[in-house]
Amino acid sequence: NYLDSLGINAIELMPVNEFEGNISWGYNPNFFLAPDKYYGPKNAYKAFVDECHSRGIAVIMDIALNHSFGLNPQVQLYFDPNAGQWGQPTADSPWFNEIPKHDFNVGYDYNHESPYTKKFVDSVLVHWVTEYHIDGYRMDLSKGFTQNNTLGDVAAMGAYDQSRIDILNAYATHVWSSAPDTYFILEHFADNDEEQVLSDLGFML
Repeated sequence: NYLDSLGINAIELMPVNEFEGNISWGYNPNFFLAPDKYYGPKNAYKAFVDECHSRGIAVIMDIALNHSFGLNPQVQLYFDPNAGQWGQPTADSPWFNEIPKHDFNVGYDYNHESPYTKKFVDSVLVHWVTEYHIDGYRMDLSKGFTQNNTLGDVAAMGAYDQSRIDILNAYATHVWSSAPDTYFILEHFADNDEEQVLSDLGFML
C-alpha cells in the first residue's frame, strides 16, 4: 500500500535467486532457477508479482549472469581446487573460463561464447518471465559478457565489442520471441558507440 501510494510504476529487486549464505545483496549466485531460501517460498514471490501487477506496477529482477560461486554444481563438476589462489574451473568446463577475462570479475567467470552457457542463460531468462511473470531484467555487469581478455587494462574492457553485442542481443531476442514487452536494462558502462548500438536494439542502459 505504501509503495502504491508513492505513485511508482515499477519495482526493481536486487537478485532474489538462490545465493550463498543467508544474508547477501544477491550478487554471489549459485542457483539461478529458484528464489533464495531466506526470502520465502516461490508462491510468495508469485503473489508479490501478482499484487504489483494488480496495481499497475511492473516487477524488474536484477540478475547476475556474469559469474557464479563455488556451491554452484556447474562450478563443482569441473573444478581444480589446487589451481590459482582459491581453486578455479578446469579447461574442459563447458560453462566457465579457467581465468576471468576482465578485472571486474568476482566468483567464477561464465564463458558466454560457449553454446552450453548460452543455452543455460536462455533457459534462466525465460523461466522467470514465464513461471513468475516478471516484467524484465536489470543485467548486472553486462559489460562482462565478453571473451576479449582485458585483464590489466580496464579501459580496454569498455571498447566496442561486437561479440558482446551479439551475445546480449541473442539472449534478449530469445526472450522477446515469446514475451516481446520484457525490459532489458544493462549495467554496461561501455564506450558510447557500443551503447548506442545496444540502445537501438531495444536495451536500456
